[in-house]
Amino acid sequence: MTSFLPPMRLTGARILRGGVFQRRSLAVVRGRISKGPLPALDLTGYLVLPGIVDLHVGLPANPTKATLPRLASHLAAAGVTSGWLAMPHDRAGGVEQALGALAARRGGIGLRAKLVIAPDAPGPTPEALRAMEAQGLDSAVFLSVPRKALTHRMRDTGTGLFPRDLCRMAETLDELGITYGSYGDADAETREYYRMLGAQLAELPRTRAAAATARAMNDPVLAPAGDLLPGAALGDAITTTRLLAEGLCDALVSAHGQGQLSEAAWSLAGGSLSRLPAAWDLISRRPAEIIGLTDRGVLEEGKRADLAIINAETRTIEATIAKGRLVFATGEAARRFRREAALWPMAAE
Repeated sequence: MTSFLPPMRLTGARILRGGVFQRRSLAVVRGRISKGPLPALDLTGYLVLPGIVDLHVGLPANPTKATLPRLASHLAAAGVTSGWLAMPHDRAGGVEQALGALAARRGGIGLRAKLVIAPDAPGPTPEALRAMEAQGLDSAVFLSVPRKALTHRMRDTGTGLFPRDLCRMAETLDELGITYGSYGDADAETREYYRMLGAQLAELPRTRAAAATARAMNDPVLAPAGDLLPGAALGDAITTTRLLAEGLCDALVSAHGQGQLSEAAWSLAGGSLSRLPAAWDLISRRPAEIIGLTDRGVLEEGKRADLAIINAETRTIEATIAKGRLVFATGEAARRFRREAALWPMAAE
């Protein structure tokens, strides 16, 4: 079933609105945040925050119609209400099949595709990009190759500033209005190179110089949330902690650490409830703004009813509501929904 929850008011919880937690109610009507006297559901002991917006969900393989329900359930349990699934381009039609599976979904969390393009390998043709956009593709990213490597390629092809096929892909993405960036820029020169191509997002830059160059050009910087967790294997790339400390990070993404965004926000806040709103912005309001979706990311009247409901004592997500549909519930939160609203259905995948 894909029914909206009946009109209701969430009461008793601390609700994140206007950058602070407030003791007030939150009304939900037909998938939107509303107002007015409505039947109440008591959520005393809980925090209600905007649903998580994850702009880069790393996957071991392109999803299929068979694997999407489990993936969506996993993300919903992590509080994600909007997610972009990173799908490497291939010549076997895997991305096109995944786009078809996404288009066939009804209800559940909002899932979209992010096309991952390796610029040092044959990429999608303009015709293929147009076909994918018609299926719902709205985001793409170039796996960053150092400028020197592409310079060698330019010498071989005799084209201008950029290899001809790379330019053709970027021009088509611009024509279709698909947001795109570069992933893993190694230095300032490489970030500038992709920015000149048109890539306006800097995803997981590997050095401070690359991130600072993006900031100088007013391009958003996305950093991995997993770096903020205890025991993270940081490798040789610049850490998210340092990027945040220097004001060089605009949003967090899970990348290949699905389910880590809520935990990362708590870690960034140092466990402090008063500091959590600023940290939560990095996984809700800011990514929604970056991708150009003004209908989500904050709990304001008229916005989508995308909610993450957290047990204030255990700090775990116990319920997720996506566009007014209950897509995940467990523990005491699930019992309260069943007790107070026995006829309110879970949104089926």
